[in-house]
Amino acid sequence: MFYTSIKSKDGFGAQYQRIIQSYIYCKIHNMNFAYDKFTYVEHNYDNDSEFKNKLEELMNLKNNIINVNEDMNYEYLDYGTIIMKFFEPNIDYCCDSEHMKFIKECYWQNKEKDYFKNNKFNIAIHIRRENSHDKGLAGQRATTPNSYYLNIMNKIREKYNGKDILFHIYSQGHIDNFKDLIDVNVLFYLDHDIIETFKGLVAANVLVTSPSSLSYVAALISDGEIYYKKFWHNPKKDWIVCN
Repeated sequence: MFYTSIKSKDGFGAQYQRIIQSYIYCKIHNMNFAYDKFTYVEHNYDNDSEFKNKLEELMNLKNNIINVNEDMNYEYLDYGTIIMKFFEPNIDYCCDSEHMKFIKECYWQNKEKDYFKNNKFNIAIHIRRENSHDKGLAGQRATTPNSYYLNIMNKIREKYNGKDILFHIYSQGHIDNFKDLIDVNVLFYLDHDIIETFKGLVAANVLVTSPSSLSYVAALISDGEIYYKKFWHNPKKDWIVCN
């Protein structure tokens, strides 16, 4: 008997998170896990026919884990009542396991860790903003004020004074909405390619998350310092929790 992560129509971050946590749950409980490829992923704004394949390559799991097939006896594991219920209170145990190490190794197999190639101390900041797929339902997750992020940026500037710091802000919308964050050492990636966005979030020396699964799952994979914005998924004990 094999088990796999439940299907959904969410964005990449939420689906990747469910896959990772379902895999780790199965391995810890000595259950056979099979990887089930994406059927649909939101935020394909350009209607790219290769969107799902590019995301598969980004995670790099289908080539490293046995795949679900029609001849296989398998069952979907419910995320809310089984996976999340176990993972959330045991996040450090799960993330410190050899199974998370395997997930990270798969991710980095087809990438260079020196993503930015600039010899700087790189800080990635994800700012969740309303997009066309939200249909007005993103709520408070998309309304964290710029002042919240500016405060963290200034703390990082003070903490790493003397380093050649470069901030990379990943968000959506118009630059006029981010005027208070503009500075000589700040680059903006607005409506940027989701794959390159995710690579930047994971590879940065410091990652500042938003209340979003995209930057949350990037934080799970990252080996950098994490500034965590509270929302419904728990932080690891070594993350810096910000209000």
